Formats: sequence, C-alpha cells, structure tokens
Amino acid sequence: MDSMFYQPDKGWVGDLIPFSYHGEFYLYYLHDERIGKTADDYGFGTTWNLLITKDGTDIRDMGVVLPTGGYDDNDLSCYTGSVIADPNGRFHMFYTAQNAQNPKYWLDGKQIQYIMHATSDDLLHWEKHYESTFCATGDIYEPFDWRDPYVYYSEQESCYHMLLAARLKNSPAKTGGCIALCKSEDLWHWSIEEPFYAPHAFMTHECPDLFQMGEWWYLVFSTFSERFITHYRISRSPSGPWTAPTEDSFDGRAFYAAKTAAIDGERWAFAWVPSRRGERDEGQWEWAGALAMHKLGQRDNGQLITSIPPRYIHAFSNTLAIMDADEQPIASDQPLTLDASCGAASLNLTGLPKQCMIEAEIKYTSEIRSFGVAIRQDAFYEDGYFFRVEPFYNRIVFDLWPRRKPGVNQWYLDGDKAFLPELERPYRLQDKQTVHMRLLIDGNICTCYLDDAVALTTRIYNLHGKGWSIFARDGSITVSNLKLFIQNSHHL
Repeated sequence: MDSMFYQPDKGWVGDLIPFSYHGEFYLYYLHDERIGKTADDYGFGTTWNLLITKDGTDIRDMGVVLPTGGYDDNDLSCYTGSVIADPNGRFHMFYTAQNAQNPKYWLDGKQIQYIMHATSDDLLHWEKHYESTFCATGDIYEPFDWRDPYVYYSEQESCYHMLLAARLKNSPAKTGGCIALCKSEDLWHWSIEEPFYAPHAFMTHECPDLFQMGEWWYLVFSTFSERFITHYRISRSPSGPWTAPTEDSFDGRAFYAAKTAAIDGERWAFAWVPSRRGERDEGQWEWAGALAMHKLGQRDNGQLITSIPPRYIHAFSNTLAIMDADEQPIASDQPLTLDASCGAASLNLTGLPKQCMIEAEIKYTSEIRSFGVAIRQDAFYEDGYFFRVEPFYNRIVFDLWPRRKPGVNQWYLDGDKAFLPELERPYRLQDKQTVHMRLLIDGNICTCYLDDAVALTTRIYNLHGKGWSIFARDGSITVSNLKLFIQNSHHL
C-alpha cells in the first residue's frame, strides 16, 4: 500500500458509491480531471471509475467503467448514484446525468438533472439505457435538484425504493431541500412519490444512503447549508420517523459525501478528503480530492462511532525509536508526566516521518484546559499542526500556528479564531479521565482517532518540520504506551 488516502495519478476522487460483492468493496467514484473552464468549475465531465479492495489497503484501480456521453446526450457529466443486484443476479446502476453545454438540457436558465439507468453482468462493463431516463415532473419537486439516486428493496412494501437529493417546488432556497422518494416494481418504471424525508432544515440532502445495523436504521445525507458535513438520522423503522442523535456526523469538513457498505458484518463509511486550492493551508477547500474511509461501530442508543480500518493498524507494525529534541531515545514503556498546572508544558520530540502512525494513552486531570499532539513543528517547537483535546468544551479541534496568509500573522486578520473553522469534533470528555489517541499521517493528509469512537480528518500542506510533541496547558497529563509506527514497506 503506497498511501492510506488513495488518489489516482491523473485525477481526483469525488463522491464514492460503495457496493459490496463477494467479500470485497467495489468503490465506484466520480473521477474528476478538473477540466472545467474556471478554477471554480469542478466536477465537469466526471466518469464513474472503480476501485476494488477487501481491507482498504490493497486497492485495485479498474479505471473508467462508466464513460460520459456526448454533446447531444444528457449525461455529458455522470454524477452520483447507486448499484443494486436484481433477483436474477443482474446488476443495475442508477446515476445522475447532467449536460451543462447543450442548451436543450436547460430550463429557465438552470441545468436539468436526470436519473439514468445502466446494467451489467460483471460490475465492470455497463450498458446504458437512455430510454429509461427520467427527471422530476409534476408539482412536488424541482427538476434542477434531482440527483444522487440510492436504490434498495423495501421489504415493508415489496417494491424498490429510490431516494434522491431533491428540492420541493416553490420552497425557500436554504430550507427547501428534501429526500425524494420514487417506487418501482421492476427497476425499470418509476413513480414519483411524496418526500421520504423533508425536515425543512437544509438547502439539500446530497448522497442519501440507508442501512440497518442491529435494531437501528440509519439515514445518511450530506449538506452544505451551514457547513460541509455528512449527517445521519436514526430510527427503529426503515420508514422513520427520523431523529438526530446528539452527535450526528462521521467526521468534519474534510470527510464529505460519505456513503456506506458492509462486508463480513462490518460497515464502513467512504468519503473524499477535499484538496485545498494551491496546495496551501490557507487555500479554499476544493471539490474532490483523495479517498478516505472509517470503520463504523454502534452504541446501545444507536449513536454511530468511527474507528480506524483494522488493516491500517496491521500495516503499521514497524516501531521506530522515539527521540527527544536532543535526539536521545525516550523510554516509551514508562509513563511520562507533564505538569502544566501553572501554564504550558510539552514533551518535545523529533524524527517524525512523512508517513507514520502515532499512538498514546493520555490520562488528564479534571481541571485541565487542553492537551494533545503537535506535528511537523519547527526547531523551536512553536510553529506546527495541533490536534488539541479540550475537555471543558467536550471537543477535539485541529489547529495550526501561525494561522496566517503568507507573511501575515493572525492578529492582522479577522480577530480571534479559537481554531481552524469547520475542523472540530464534539466528544463527551468531562466524564472521562483517560483517552486513547491515534494519529494517522500520510503526506498532506492526516486523521486523528480518539478512543476508536471519534475521527477528525484534515489537510496539512505548508509545514514540513520533523519535530513533534505531546503538550498540555493548565493541568497535568500522564502519557502511557507512546509509540511511533511506520509501514512494513516504508523506506526512510
């Protein structure tokens, strides 16, 4: 495995469409080559490409499996959808079609979105059925937001259901989004029904997904109204009512449009880590990037938890000696205490590889303000990236210092920022005394996992120092089992 966050050589990974088959994940995805006319024109001319993997590490790239249509076709761009097998073992793909170039596929100055159908006998070669194409008609939904079909068989109604990211007609721009419902007896003819889920809360509900785990059902969708994030709702029934758990997401800003699939009784979430414009920390988040994945677990109350894919842990089995700032070895098998009761304290270390995994168990005092792990720090251990745990606020945040545009420090910008916007994860910490932290670093992407329950993913572009540290502020911590791992095949 070359990278934990897969990206093709000549393109970026957009929305994932996972499907499980014979013990493997078939990860269809929107392949974006960024061939739009402007810097903000992402996702033009996307194809469906396919990755196949069993454990998230050994990934086979099968290339394009669904090419785009031509200028006269409505699928000049092929967008998100789903795959399902019928009772005879034939596979059906439903996907979003859009043509931004041909005026005949526009209405009232807006691009119409269509649902298209393709079939296959092997999941690799697909035949398009243009005659089955349909868009939103009638008085319920707008034809401009009609995408991301997710198809499943409803045992309750003995027919197929299709969930779509849709918009109610004549609704407010910011709260008119809904998840539409269509029904079919045969996967070929669809009736448009009343909304499956319409909370009047979001602009849209992208990439809907539905699954059962134990006694709970989960409705997954992604939004960009108040922030870019994947939400989920829970219910005891596949038809709702759908309620929001206290924490209703898988990750933060940099894990978008997540959809799920399961093999061998394990369910995983697959999403993309957006790149940042100019490959700079201060660059605008962009559409598409690299593949990321989490294993999902479940609490008794139905809340989902996220953890590192198990194979990643096995892949990082080579232990490196941990060296302090003077390049002297640290005895990591002995607990290390940092007393920061009167300010700040840190254990300064060096020799951080570009690709590695850090693991530690950290016990903290009840009054502590914050603690965590800093990476890619400079020689003074001042600049760097910080994964900071804040028990008083019940959250983990990602930050960097200096927070600046090139050559301009934070205090000359927009006033106080407690951490980088959209890069925080709520987690109940005040009732705990110890957390297990695992930090996965791979080039310019990293993910922090806390207690195999909460994950926070981000990009790290600007800083390249080899310093790293464990830090605390206004309290004390005891660090146990501090370890630094690299992959078996890693070459220093």
